[in-house]
Amino acid sequence: MPTILVVDDEPMVRRLMRLILEEEGFTVLSAEDGLDAIRVSQSHQGVIDLLVSDLSMPRMDGQSLANALLAADPGLPVLFISGYCEELPGRQNKSIKFLPKPFSPMTLADTVRGMLTEPAEPKAMPI
Repeated sequence: MPTILVVDDEPMVRRLMRLILEEEGFTVLSAEDGLDAIRVSQSHQGVIDLLVSDLSMPRMDGQSLANALLAADPGLPVLFISGYCEELPGRQNKSIKFLPKPFSPMTLADTVRGMLTEPAEPKAMPI
């Protein structure tokens, strides 16, 4: 069962994404910002198969978080979510996708499933 790390500073959004993804059968770890996500990822005993992160968060934004996690695991797929992003960071990397807020539960689930079934881009470089 794939493990997904969900990171968003809005508790309601984070909780809703967790419920949607758990209902789809995924194991979900969650964090309130990038610094918390790094702590969660370091304390997790298994593999994290996908990072789903808001781009705009206090303390550490999604792009900085993705850079840190990609440095440790270059093949980690990343799904950025945001309601305020004009340009997708790392858009040249096929392992990085963007989902604008608001999105439906079905769109989130379909996007995540698609990212987890696509072959990973080898040696993805940090953005």
